[in-house]
Amino acid sequence: MYGKFVEKHEIKKAIPSDKLDKWVINLSDKELSTAHKQLLGKGLNFALTVTKIPTDDLIICTEQACRILKEDSADADELRAKTVDMIKKAKLPPSNISHEEKEALSDLRQDKTVIILPADKGRATVVMNRKDYEQKASQLLGDVNTYTELKKDPTSQYKKDLIAILQNLEKKGAISHILKLKLHPTSEDTPKFYGLPKIHKVGAPLRPIISCIGSISYHVAKFVANIISPLVGKNQYYIKNSKHFVNKISELTVGEDEEMVSYDVTALFTSTPIQEAVDVIKERLKNDETLSERTNLNVTQVVELLRFCLTSTYFIFKGTYYQQVEGAAMGSPVSPIVANLFMEHFEEVAISTAPNPPKFWGRFVDDTFVIQRKDKIEEFTTHINNINRAIKFTIERETDGKLPMLDTMIHRRPDGTLYATVYRKPTHTDLYLNFASHHPLQHKIGVVRTLTDRANVIVTEESDKTLEIEHIHNALSTCGYPDWLFHVSKEKRSKRTPANQTRVMRRGTVSIPYIKGISETLMRLYRSKGIQCQFKPINTIRRNLVAPKDKIKKLERSGTVYHIPCADCPATYVGESERPLSARLQEHKRPSYVSSPVVQHVAKQKHKIDWDNVKVLDQDSDWFSRGVREAIQIRRQRSTLNRDRGRHYLKPDFTV
Repeated sequence: MYGKFVEKHEIKKAIPSDKLDKWVINLSDKELSTAHKQLLGKGLNFALTVTKIPTDDLIICTEQACRILKEDSADADELRAKTVDMIKKAKLPPSNISHEEKEALSDLRQDKTVIILPADKGRATVVMNRKDYEQKASQLLGDVNTYTELKKDPTSQYKKDLIAILQNLEKKGAISHILKLKLHPTSEDTPKFYGLPKIHKVGAPLRPIISCIGSISYHVAKFVANIISPLVGKNQYYIKNSKHFVNKISELTVGEDEEMVSYDVTALFTSTPIQEAVDVIKERLKNDETLSERTNLNVTQVVELLRFCLTSTYFIFKGTYYQQVEGAAMGSPVSPIVANLFMEHFEEVAISTAPNPPKFWGRFVDDTFVIQRKDKIEEFTTHINNINRAIKFTIERETDGKLPMLDTMIHRRPDGTLYATVYRKPTHTDLYLNFASHHPLQHKIGVVRTLTDRANVIVTEESDKTLEIEHIHNALSTCGYPDWLFHVSKEKRSKRTPANQTRVMRRGTVSIPYIKGISETLMRLYRSKGIQCQFKPINTIRRNLVAPKDKIKKLERSGTVYHIPCADCPATYVGESERPLSARLQEHKRPSYVSSPVVQHVAKQKHKIDWDNVKVLDQDSDWFSRGVREAIQIRRQRSTLNRDRGRHYLKPDFTV
């Protein structure tokens, strides 16, 4: 129904210059052209149309769907056949950026003197001199109270320690063999440090982030996080989200002798005292009657895994290894939960021991909203700043009867009652997903719906809701959203499946790379088989330009599909491994590893292998997907040394 309108409005609309000044922050010496600014002003989540049909990804999602359907079933065969036909007929969508913007993208990608990053807050895109970024990062890592430089890579030692813990847990029956394999540190990617510029602060200092994905402790950290996360939110001071906060303060009043105050913990994650936090969590676990419903591990065993995650906080930056000696690493799945649980303990102690406790204290992670007597604010501030040497607060007092908390502004009426409006921080940019971005229409409808839902949930007064909806409409119009989309959002919300309509049984969900026209066809096909679809944009500006982390060397990469050539003949071998490539290649080099086709070729033909020209053809952390990628490459490379078609059997339907 709305197809022709979408086509009409998905144009390359120029961004107003006043918005570009807020959306693109140039801290570098590079002079940005209009095309540079227009490109970056679209936002780092802006998806560019693909220049090539991602055949491999489409094959993988089809094989995932067939796996759900049972691979050899008639439904699976029909799905493969129709997918192949669709891929053969597929046409690329037209470009959604101008020729000048394409040149700007290429220029920024090739310019190694600058680095492009998202701002710490507000969605703005920041361009910095690379040398300035690295200098700021080095200054941050020079804080000897928080970080210490290591002489060598500690991965092997930490891996050995974790394996010993897991083996002991399996031996005692606390975890199954299957769970041990899932938690086993097969991937050995070193955690990587990077920083996000705080453009709202003088000098734009960096907020430290540690990327732990693929590290030896990542799966264990996620496992432990699932065990301890239900412990969060058990006291009266917990705030879940903005809606919960507005509901909590709706019945409160502020007296004439009282004031609204906000406290913010300074650098909560890196300030959280680890040993004290572990002790707090240990006591919570002892008192948790539902622990046995979540895990077979006892309290001591959970704490052992937790302590490992919190003390193996090493990382790499510019080829140098560091250890975080204080606090929890921003980037670990377990860190937000640990910090939250420690703060719950902290606030209980602080308030119970305060000479004059506040009338109200509510906290969301490191932000608190407090109602306190005016003459006791200074006393209470001093008190909470002396509870623990690591935890320090900054204070903000109400101004003209108003105080911000999260994304709400709390207003005090003359009678002391409170009401809320939406609050936007000075760093807020009103930059949302650009309508011309190569995202599915439902994602754009979702943007409208999310913002209007927030207005309806947070804003107390009807007159303020009207103003907020008007603000949303203007902001999204600047991002290219047409008026009709607001009506579509309302219509889709009001639609319901009729009671007498037959529903297709849901069998599972598959993630599909989004290519306009192709993905929608696939979605209809999958849904006819009871498989739900999630669209995933694959070619964002962020993916093209943002790369602040240390690059992994070829031989250190994990989850690879690799290609080994013979030096004396055209023979080649394609394989895959979750482990680092170097570990897998060492096996192929051992004469005793007789099951390797590479070893057999060397022994039989007396040939040498060209180890210097081993290639990484593809990479995927998912076991099933990597098996499909290996099968694709075996067929594509026509590898003569492979005895079979790979771990995953790829039917002849697909031409690769």
